[in-house]
Amino acid sequence: MTESPKSRRGGHRPGAGRKPGTGAYSEPTKPIRVPESQIDTILDYLLAYRKKAPAARPIASNTPRSAIPVMSHRVPAGFPSPADDYVQDRVDLNEHLILHRETSFILRVSGWSMMGAGIHDGDELIVDRAIDPMDGHVVVAVIDGELTVKRLRKSGKTIRLVAENPEYPDIGFSDGEELVIWGVVTRVLHKV
Repeated sequence: MTESPKSRRGGHRPGAGRKPGTGAYSEPTKPIRVPESQIDTILDYLLAYRKKAPAARPIASNTPRSAIPVMSHRVPAGFPSPADDYVQDRVDLNEHLILHRETSFILRVSGWSMMGAGIHDGDELIVDRAIDPMDGHVVVAVIDGELTVKRLRKSGKTIRLVAENPEYPDIGFSDGEELVIWGVVTRVLHKV
């Protein structure tokens, strides 16, 4: 009696598969399920990430500390007044801007839907994935496989993503539709 090809393939085999602690990251891996329509998008993202492209960039955990001086007086935005040259303190921007280094990323904004919140095209957002999104937070959400930044509004069971520009419509969700909040925006890095 001969075995059919199906019975000789598949299933668990001792010693088969990727070994824990191998590969580029020297840590165990975990399989994930990705919609087929999004495979190319995710692979492109990972390739850009590896090339250090300005997509989502994690905050480096080994960033050297560097304190900059904080002056003792505020700068008036109205009429000028003399300022003194005394340094009040020193601030490390890593500690000042980032709440959770391991779960914080920088994303570059494309578009003008959030200009009422002071977020402009080309700005960079510090996004923290460890913060629980709440009503009123500015969040980065995944809609139809695309990232978007909007203000989260919750009222009872109703959830909306609200633009801060009247030219852009709010995004509502019906029963059964899934909203994935990718992270909460904690800072906007805006060039002047």
